Amino acid sequence: MTEHNVKLQIVIYGAGAVGGVVGSLLSLSGTPVVLIGRPSNVKAIKEHGILLITPSGSFTFKLAAVTTPAQIEFGRHSVVFLCVKGQDTERVIHDLYAVVQDVPIFCFQNGVRNEGIVSKYYPRVYGVMVKAGVVFMHDGEVISRDDPPGHLVIGRYPKGKDELVDFVATKLRNARFKVVVTPEIMPYKWGKLVLNLTNSISAITNSDGKEVSRIAAAVQNEGKEILTQAQIRWIPIKESPPRCTKSNELGNIEFCTPLGSTWQSLTRRQGTVETEFLNGEIVRIAKKLGKAAPINEKLLLITSEMAANHEGPGKYTADQLIQILNLDRIPG
Repeated sequence: MTEHNVKLQIVIYGAGAVGGVVGSLLSLSGTPVVLIGRPSNVKAIKEHGILLITPSGSFTFKLAAVTTPAQIEFGRHSVVFLCVKGQDTERVIHDLYAVVQDVPIFCFQNGVRNEGIVSKYYPRVYGVMVKAGVVFMHDGEVISRDDPPGHLVIGRYPKGKDELVDFVATKLRNARFKVVVTPEIMPYKWGKLVLNLTNSISAITNSDGKEVSRIAAAVQNEGKEILTQAQIRWIPIKESPPRCTKSNELGNIEFCTPLGSTWQSLTRRQGTVETEFLNGEIVRIAKKLGKAAPINEKLLLITSEMAANHEGPGKYTADQLIQILNLDRIPG
């Protein structure tokens, strides 16, 4: 990667919120991009392009889009940005490996388990901590709620950095992302996991306001305690204030909503959520320690059942969830 004229081919596996926004902005900055997505989404992108809605306006991009890795010709300078949810990682990496066995993989994903899964197949794996207000609700349309579009921390997995990290970081900066390169990526991803423990709350209650702040504090404190007991280092990620949007700015989003990744999955009635890779991670570590994480475990159970039953957000109010979690017995 020492040549300054190298043309990276970025293959974005997962053309949803993160993949769609990153792909659109990379393409705008001159980096070739190919999207791999679900058939209905790819069909919309092929027919109409991908619509990127931002606070400063709406833009349509004609991006190459396919439904399987077998439809892509991988070369020496191909790089894969893995942007699928954690529950899909094993499946898509298996499909990718059937086509190409030596390609760098950058995990633009929540959770901390994806990099380990990918490293079973590929020797060059990179973690990416993604903090971005991105939304995918309709095929062929993504929303970036922030300007600049997001903050990224990138490093080689499990540790280190190299020329490729710096090269990719430059490409992402050219696409207007704020990017930090680090030799220790996993503490940042653990920090993002702690932040993401509240995703399930907003999905269950359809709220991320003051009424759920008590629940959010309880689930994060439980998670932090488990990580401390497991001697896992995590770097706190600053939480953004709630964002309200207006219909004339962001298309069909007409009110103040949580819009987190779990909320989006339930709203789209996908049948799965990534809670197992977030709250479920705390539950898993607690069990290894011979302990319990009852708040995280209950949130995992509720969201998993909601997804399996194809229920939308808002099954319980904040007060109802407080009672379910037995937080009403604890002074506020």
